[in-house]
Amino acid sequence: MIWPRGSVRYRFHRQLLGLVGLTFLVTVLAGFVIYQTAAVRLVRDAKGELRLLMELRISSIEQFLETNQSEVLLWSDHGPPREALFQFSAAWSELGPDAAETLRRLYIEQNPLPADRRGEYDRAPDRSTYSSVHASVHPAARRFLNALDYHDVFIIDAAGHVIYTYSKEADFGTNLDDGPWKDTDLAAVYREARAAGAIDDVAFSDFRRYEPSHDEPASFIASPVHGDSGEFVGVLAMQISSGRINEEMQFTAGMGETGETYIVGDDFLMRSDSRFSEGSTILVQEVDTETVRRALNGESGVDIVTDYRGVESVSAYGFLDFQGVRWAVMAEIDLEEVLRPARRLRRNLFFTGLAVLAFVALAGAASPPPLTRNQ
Repeated sequence: MIWPRGSVRYRFHRQLLGLVGLTFLVTVLAGFVIYQTAAVRLVRDAKGELRLLMELRISSIEQFLETNQSEVLLWSDHGPPREALFQFSAAWSELGPDAAETLRRLYIEQNPLPADRRGEYDRAPDRSTYSSVHASVHPAARRFLNALDYHDVFIIDAAGHVIYTYSKEADFGTNLDDGPWKDTDLAAVYREARAAGAIDDVAFSDFRRYEPSHDEPASFIASPVHGDSGEFVGVLAMQISSGRINEEMQFTAGMGETGETYIVGDDFLMRSDSRFSEGSTILVQEVDTETVRRALNGESGVDIVTDYRGVESVSAYGFLDFQGVRWAVMAEIDLEEVLRPARRLRRNLFFTGLAVLAFVALAGAASPPPLTRNQ
């Protein structure tokens, strides 16, 4: 029905429409303010939590690496590993110029165990002094590696010969100065430790693929060993397992559905596995994001960026420096998950607003217009 302009009913319904419009505007503005306030608070809280998680991961990894450093320094200065170097060196010399070939034949080629279990072989059946020393040292090395979660331990003499390893991989018995693995990180930390010379010096290498260990990622830490007169007699080196680092970085309590922490090296490749990958992402997954670059540049903070999966995320970033190696340490969560409670609130506000509008409109429509003296 169309009422004449200026009539009571016309003015009444015009006021009713104005009231509905005002109610709609107030509802929209209130919903927007409430949503924005909630979203800002949620992002702020997520940034604080991620920064804390990132800092905890940095502290944990630093402690792990410093423990490795303390262990290699301790055992290279005194104790069974240092004494084993002297014993193995003498036994190696006793075997003459064919020592490397002889020991590789006895402990690799004629080892009755499969390649991944060669370390369980305590003694070759020959009567050499080397095998006697090996039989006395090897069980202790097994307990040492199992307790401290190293992949391997190396005793290297002053001439660069790898005179003992636990795992008996392809590097055992080779020379790190002129042998087949002279360009590996194991050879690099050996030469660095030999050149440093001081009793408290440590050489460390970042994770890179190591061919003798089936081309798996490997990191090495080494320290020089000195005789009683202070002369350089060799190097004790450990091959660090990535398992412990993964355990620390993949701890997901408090990370929600999409949160994760991970490490990135200066080549922009991961040094720990992604939570969201079925296979290993160490030295495989590239992460060249803005926050990773900032971390590798020595900065720390929290920002919203597109992560390596192409997802908009809240990203906390920091860095870890150890023996000349820098890693970016990241803690991230999808922005969508962070804002999910605010979006649920917005949806609820929308339907509540519709209900209020419908009530106002229906109530107004059901109310009769006011009577006037002329009616």
